[in-house]
Amino acid sequence: MSPNREELGKWRALADTGGVLGITSLPDAIDAFLGTPAPKGNPATLRTMAGEYRKIATDADRTQADTDKLATQWLPEVWRGEAACNATDVVTAVAHELDHTVDVYNKAGGELDKLAASVEDAQRKHAGSRDPLHRAKNELGDDFDWARYERARTIALPGMDAVLAGIDTAKSAEETAARQFTDYSTQARANQLGSGHLSDSERLVLSQAAVPGGPHADNLILSHNEAARANSRLDELPAGERARFEALLDNAKSPEEKAYLMKALAAGHPIDKVEQFGGQINGRDPVWLRDHLTPVYTPDGDRKPGEETEVTYGCSTTQWEQDGPTCVASSTVTARAMTDPLYSMYLTTGGHPDDPAQTCPDAFNRRLEAEQRRVYDDNRPWYADNPEWAGGYDGMKRDEGLEAANEEIGPPTGIEYEHRELEDAGDRRDVLDEVERAVDEGKPVPVQVTGDDGGHQMMIVGHEGDMLQIYNPWGELVWVTEDQFVNGGMDAAADGLPNTDGVHIPK
Repeated sequence: MSPNREELGKWRALADTGGVLGITSLPDAIDAFLGTPAPKGNPATLRTMAGEYRKIATDADRTQADTDKLATQWLPEVWRGEAACNATDVVTAVAHELDHTVDVYNKAGGELDKLAASVEDAQRKHAGSRDPLHRAKNELGDDFDWARYERARTIALPGMDAVLAGIDTAKSAEETAARQFTDYSTQARANQLGSGHLSDSERLVLSQAAVPGGPHADNLILSHNEAARANSRLDELPAGERARFEALLDNAKSPEEKAYLMKALAAGHPIDKVEQFGGQINGRDPVWLRDHLTPVYTPDGDRKPGEETEVTYGCSTTQWEQDGPTCVASSTVTARAMTDPLYSMYLTTGGHPDDPAQTCPDAFNRRLEAEQRRVYDDNRPWYADNPEWAGGYDGMKRDEGLEAANEEIGPPTGIEYEHRELEDAGDRRDVLDEVERAVDEGKPVPVQVTGDDGGHQMMIVGHEGDMLQIYNPWGELVWVTEDQFVNGGMDAAADGLPNTDGVHIPK
């Protein structure tokens, strides 16, 4: 059996050691590296696969253009009435699905091209190691000679480094490709709506319903997790309650309205409350639904690291921001509102969507601050409000924030969080895949950052490529890179707080 990367690293370190131990271990070290096979993979096959993916994308793109015309131009010209509206919704959803297919298959082709280039590079590095390693082995000779062994070591070390570099290049490329293809698979929300109580067209329309004002694929109303939970709830409802819910869907006036009803079901609310909610949102336009039920969405615009977008209530200037030292409570409240439309409706309207006194920005702000204070007070011990000399303190500690996340975000999402302390870049790199997978599924991830200015909690709410989308309870939405998350650059999201210190991650 050939040695693994860790064993080869030890042989490399031993061969580089001065003195008798390093010199006498050199023959075995060289043999270990010569016995290591080249990284696996066929670059030509990968490039052929990439071309096939792009061909599928090209074909889907042509179909998407025709389908979009069918939904927006041809159908409305020749067909009117409710049936026509339903047909248009389905065809529009097909167009969005095809558009998504084009995007995913083009990206997949690009990823396979990158993987092919990396495998080729890794194999080239490995091939380049053979000559110096064989020359070093020949230099050793049959009898021990110190000077020859020293010359052999000088020749062998670059060859050993080339083998290790090839292994590392291949491993990094494989991990990156696997992560990207996992990202693409979690975007298939229609597959999560497999209930036998939904038609194929209903599943498609629901999975493609999105809030307006930003890229369609980034603003789908139902997350992967919510689609799966709604599917399970629908199948588990008693027949009478399921009939009542299906009547709500039938009476809904838009795909967006239907998706919010499914989101309410996913959040675990009893059918009576879902019916009341359905009556309150019935016939509302998509912008109204977004402003009152989706506190955080991705707007149009470039995604530059550190570029901030204010998170406001509707078109007002009132932000979803913390009051006082309540960053933990505030980020938790907003995350709950993102996953529970009834809770968001309460915060934005007080349960009275047609009363201007209840829906005005001032009323929203009072309710938001009251909820922040409730979560803050409920999760701190009685003595926390004492003076500092008597054990009091501002803010919330890690275990208190974890409890708040499980109590507030847990019920509507089915999540149970656990805390991960991140002491160094290695810890952050190790947890990154779990963080990205969670947010891709629609599960917000609380993240704690520290610096000379103290500590702060934000919420990771999105992921695209090598970027993470952060909700900062200072009332802002900001993108950071994976490198900034790992290597002390989180001050791009929160000034003076560069270090990622911990996360609460779904179990």
